[in-house]
Amino acid sequence: MLNGKVYIVTSPTLVSAVNRSSKVLAFNPFIAQLGKRITGHDETTSRIVQHNLNGENGSGYVIEVHDAIVTALAPGKNLEKMTEAMLWEASAYLDKLKDQEVDLFGWTQQMVTMCSTRAIYGPKNPFNSDPNLTTAFWFVAASCNGDYCCSDFIRRQFDRDLNLLLLDLAPQILAPKGNRARLTLAGAFQQYFENFVPGRTPCSAMAQARYTTNTHHGITSLNQGRLEVGTLLGILANTIPTLFYMLVRIYSDPILVQDIRAELETTSVSTPDPSEPTTRYLRILSMRENCSLLHSTFQELLRLHARGASARFIREDIMLDGQYLLKKGMVVQMPMAVMHSDSTIWGADATEFQPRRFLNKHNLVAYRPFGGGASLCPGRHFVTLETLALAACMVLRYDMASVDGEPLHIPTQKQESLATNVFPPEHDVRVRFKERENCKNVTWSFTMS
Repeated sequence: MLNGKVYIVTSPTLVSAVNRSSKVLAFNPFIAQLGKRITGHDETTSRIVQHNLNGENGSGYVIEVHDAIVTALAPGKNLEKMTEAMLWEASAYLDKLKDQEVDLFGWTQQMVTMCSTRAIYGPKNPFNSDPNLTTAFWFVAASCNGDYCCSDFIRRQFDRDLNLLLLDLAPQILAPKGNRARLTLAGAFQQYFENFVPGRTPCSAMAQARYTTNTHHGITSLNQGRLEVGTLLGILANTIPTLFYMLVRIYSDPILVQDIRAELETTSVSTPDPSEPTTRYLRILSMRENCSLLHSTFQELLRLHARGASARFIREDIMLDGQYLLKKGMVVQMPMAVMHSDSTIWGADATEFQPRRFLNKHNLVAYRPFGGGASLCPGRHFVTLETLALAACMVLRYDMASVDGEPLHIPTQKQESLATNVFPPEHDVRVRFKERENCKNVTWSFTMS
């Protein structure tokens, strides 16, 4: 699968044809092969994963766990509970930002890692009890008294070594830090699942669904822990740079900051209790439905910063769209960056950041930050709501500026992992947060309405 011919598809029409042929042009083989290389699960688990991989004789493990996660993360009460848990955890981080200097990417890594995992795995989240797990996934080169003010840029262990782990050649030698990190993470989540009590362990519907499906298929706690390493990659690796670039893009444009604040304050901020006029609430679901500029900004940053590629394995010869013969055993790739920068689709300013671009409808087939067809990311609703909510909370409460007094610049991205779409910045950005003058006596909260 990793050798031979690769067909590159960049036409929206042909992408649609690929999506319509999901049984022949299959995504699941990549999950099975690359998943084992990422997580290091054993051969018995690999056979479970490979069984009925493409629904040959009813749904197998991959299809069932995918469908369970899609249901758990679909818009509705389960998604709202996850988002609420994430925001309560984030509140402590946001409250500490008053007149504080931070390395923005490093701060975002720490905050999102803790808040997202707490929302998914509940109060018994392994990251809560063992701070070394955060170090295993995001290795911080230097820190100052536990605050997020380290001058050295973030260096990573597991995620940095991911490409070497994907080779699956003596990982203990070629990627020793990444290999040790994934073993540490897997061990912590093995213990989590060994103590998991269905229906009683407080956690998200997603964690419950994964445990139930894994147990139903006879996957041991040891290998459930290993599989969860891959889930962590999906939870954290794209979300963190997405929020980082969302903040830098917004705050680098004073007019955009002003317009987004006005939109939020008009549509989604309320003071429901007249006896407490200094307590304001951000209405999360109202924000999602009514803040079109905020959402357009999010869509546009993904158009420019999501630079991965969707892939399909060709299970048998197929004539794509009645024109192109694709041979069995080869691979189809659909690079996001090519379609996202095509001037014939997006216009002459295709390479420019235009936060209002998505206020008008566009060709959504060519817009693929979350993949498409059978590989459409099941976590896209949570990532979207999480990023919008955190960005809104910060924009409403704080001004943010470069500590050197220069205009905020947008750092270029560094491709580090073949398994992620939104790559991290080449270097961090040192910023100072300052509480807005009209917010100094305000208590901020939120409501899922």
